[in-house]
Amino acid sequence: MKINQRDIVSVNFIFPDGSAKPHYAIVVSNNELTELEGFVYLVLITSKDYHSEYYFELSNDMLLNFQLDKKSYVKCHILMATIDTIISIKVGQIKKVYFEQIKEKIISSIF
Repeated sequence: MKINQRDIVSVNFIFPDGSAKPHYAIVVSNNELTELEGFVYLVLITSKDYHSEYYFELSNDMLLNFQLDKKSYVKCHILMATIDTIISIKVGQIKKVYFEQIKEKIISSIF
């Protein structure tokens, strides 16, 4: 399956404490990196609304070909690198304008 930047995927997301749980995530790495190296960087999507200074609230009008079934947030401080073959399914995509806002939030959250 070809994975592209801005895709929303389902993946067994590995957390900093080593635990893992299926979650949606947004592919943030660029397509060239994914093709050359065979891995992707993902940012977590969750329904947990803690640490508001680090999250970006999602709504269904920000998405293409996909609808969330509950209120969700991009946790801009929780990223994961993984091989692209571990991604189980691509479910949709985030619109470019909102992806750019999420990138800025990731940068301000981490740096």
